[in-house]
Amino acid sequence: MKKTLLLITAACLTFLSSRAQTNNSTDAVPNKPRTAESALQALEQQWADAVKHQDAGAIDRIQAEEFMFTDPAGQTWTKTRGLDSIKAGDLVIGSFELNDAQVKIYGNTAVITFAITWHGNFRGNDISGPQRMTDVWVKRDGRWQCVASQATRIRNQ
Repeated sequence: MKKTLLLITAACLTFLSSRAQTNNSTDAVPNKPRTAESALQALEQQWADAVKHQDAGAIDRIQAEEFMFTDPAGQTWTKTRGLDSIKAGDLVIGSFELNDAQVKIYGNTAVITFAITWHGNFRGNDISGPQRMTDVWVKRDGRWQCVASQATRIRNQ
């Protein structure tokens, strides 16, 4: 059981959140200024796509140097540890679905919460299932980067 939780944790870290298909139509409207909320949702989508395609370079740009992930088992993962796992091909994501995304902005800090259901494996072990995620973003030098992420496995009801 501990090994399974660790595998789920590792997958969450690299996936992170993971995350997502957004239905924000703001970006499709010509000449409409992009809001911070839509920019952050776009970054979440880029991050999810980068994990799915094992694009360590994109993940490196999205995560701050001090990035820390807390997995469902309470283990912490540094940015370096997560990137090493992606580069090794440990995580394979087949599909994912984001729901209930909420973006709250507090000056140069933002908190994004959402539910995600994804299908994939970590080192050959199935890690599919639903989770709740929370990401904390900080805007520095004109760009948003994720500094912390946390995942909680949703138990089947």
